[in-house]
Amino acid sequence: MGLSILILVLGAASSILWGTTYSVSERLKLRDRALIRATRDISLSLATSHLWLEEVLTGDDIDSKKIWGLLDRAHDLALRLLDGGRLPQQGTELSAIDDRALRQRVESLLTDIDGLRGLARERLSGQGSGLDTGVGSMIDARYDILFEHAIEAATAVEKELEGRILRDDRRTRRIFLGLLLVWLTTVAVAAVGLWRREQRRLVAEESLRRSEADLLQAQKMEAVGRLAGGLAHDINNFVTAITSQCELVQLDTAPESPLAHRMEVVIGTAQKISYLIRRLLAFSRRQPIQPQVVHLNTVVAGLEEMMRGLVGEDMQLSTVLGPDLWSVKVDPSQIEQVVLNLVVNAREASPRGGKIMIETVNILVERGLFEGPTVVAPGDYVLLAVSDTGTGISPDLRDRIFEPFFTTKAGTGNGLGLATVYGIVKQAGGHVSVYSEVGRGTTFKVYLPRTLDESKGIAVAAVAKSRVSFTGGGERLLLVEDNGELREATGGILSAYGYRVQSVESGEAALAALDVLDNGAEFDLVVSDVVMPGLSGKDVLDRIRERRPNLPVLFISGYTDNVIFRHGLLAGELDFLEKPFAAARLVAKVREILDRPSPT
Repeated sequence: MGLSILILVLGAASSILWGTTYSVSERLKLRDRALIRATRDISLSLATSHLWLEEVLTGDDIDSKKIWGLLDRAHDLALRLLDGGRLPQQGTELSAIDDRALRQRVESLLTDIDGLRGLARERLSGQGSGLDTGVGSMIDARYDILFEHAIEAATAVEKELEGRILRDDRRTRRIFLGLLLVWLTTVAVAAVGLWRREQRRLVAEESLRRSEADLLQAQKMEAVGRLAGGLAHDINNFVTAITSQCELVQLDTAPESPLAHRMEVVIGTAQKISYLIRRLLAFSRRQPIQPQVVHLNTVVAGLEEMMRGLVGEDMQLSTVLGPDLWSVKVDPSQIEQVVLNLVVNAREASPRGGKIMIETVNILVERGLFEGPTVVAPGDYVLLAVSDTGTGISPDLRDRIFEPFFTTKAGTGNGLGLATVYGIVKQAGGHVSVYSEVGRGTTFKVYLPRTLDESKGIAVAAVAKSRVSFTGGGERLLLVEDNGELREATGGILSAYGYRVQSVESGEAALAALDVLDNGAEFDLVVSDVVMPGLSGKDVLDRIRERRPNLPVLFISGYTDNVIFRHGLLAGELDFLEKPFAAARLVAKVREILDRPSPT
């Protein structure tokens, strides 16, 4: 509709412009034709006066006043050509000539006319005095020369005017042809545009029909993401409460007793629940990330025993870890999920056994790398490759394997493993590609960008390893947790490790507790949940910074959708511990914060 209106507008504008040009051109031609007629009248008047003058001088009965009338007429017409005015008999109104060359010609013609008038007066007066002014005399020769010059000047003016008419005609035709060409080009371009738009519409309709199933799956993904986000907080609270209570029991139980073993089984089961929650959160990208400087070789080596248990005895697992591997900055727990998911996928693709190989290597991409549909941008990467000798992936399924809920194991898989891998890698700024041949196996390649923050990561690791004990020295901790079971369990763990803990159930209660201590002892650390009724953990942090800028705060949560909070984690401004957490991780993190030098 818009394109059709544009064509009509351009057509109307072209028509108006051409009509205006044509009208102006016609007016100019009418003016020039009037000038031509006036010039011809001048030539006719001069020729007639010359003829009658010769007849008078030879004795014919011609009234001399007619001669003067013709010469005056020629003179008057020449003046009107120069200065404008109404032409006698024609009734045409002329405007003054503005063309310099043409004006000079008319001025020359007027000069010749004035000369002819003077010579004519001299000849007539000379005849009455008996002088030789007739045909063949010297004055007659002068008159003939001046007459020829005047006629040539009038002819030149006429030709110049005819040339102007021709030039105006050519200009008008060029403008008309140009406008016609613009109009035809516009129509052609519009026709091509309409055709292409129709083609795109047909392609879009076909793509829309093909993507209906993908849209349904995307809606499923959103539903699962919302479900995971809504339930993760409560589930992680309960799981943390269970593991914390079990660890408290272990603290009071001999390691070799059956009760300690049963607690270990409960803790292991709770960790499986935690792993499932993390998997859902990573899939829906609602999991908070804690980027750290990580060496992939260390991650793979730490998971090797677990991976061997996953793949079974009929699969041969081997690792080839590159020397002097660069570091990457990722969330360690998420990169563990990537490795485990790829290994589990390789195991499921090898129902009759086979080999799985995990490789790490540094790779420099200089001009971009095309890995099938994946384009790896230039840069330094650490490559993690997981290969298997399984059944492979057919080309028609290869482009769908990273789709959520897509699985070839009907009734046995949930279709989240590779979608989780894709989400984690993209969240880390990396790329993931797949190469597969049916019957020969599959290779997944994960490209993670190199980090130059090597020294910081090594230093933190060294400090962590240097600590022998996480036992507290009676420091005062304020625990803010709305879940009663988790508040009791977390407070019990911190108390068992030698900290004096005051537990409150809300952000408002935490601020009240801080106010009570204004005149007494101070808290050394605030341990706060993030998602709470009323004041959230971020709100509590803002109020604390207003009152005690140097009081450290440790956040504990399973996830958060608070964008400001997430940006604080990414920038390294906030301390965070993900639920569910083991007692050792909790007290280690608390000890790390308390031992940190106070900001000056």
